[in-house]
Amino acid sequence: MNQSSLWWIAPEYFSRWRLFPRAFISMYIYLLYEVCTWFMALPEPNNAQAGLVSVVVGAGAAWFGLYVNSTSTNHNAKVDIAAATGSMPSVQQEPAGPVRTTTITETIDDDLPPPRRRM
Repeated sequence: MNQSSLWWIAPEYFSRWRLFPRAFISMYIYLLYEVCTWFMALPEPNNAQAGLVSVVVGAGAAWFGLYVNSTSTNHNAKVDIAAATGSMPSVQQEPAGPVRTTTITETIDDDLPPPRRRM
């Protein structure tokens, strides 16, 4: 496929400009406004109607959290294949400093007070 065509470039701009998340948030704001004005105009709202408003407002918190935490995708980023696949390095690396090993009978003194027993 031609990489300079509109079909190749359009998804990157949709992601970069975050058009779909912004459209969803805009529609949610409109829905929230309409639901709140409808609920306030009711003479005697019942529990089911209050529950509907509660669900719409609660869904707004989830929508807003998803919108704020979403980022645009960088389609041209270089990917380190070894890091992306979770493969192990092929060269054995030596530890940086001396390694202290202990046996079962030997313990390392951490300058901690002895444990207290509960009676």
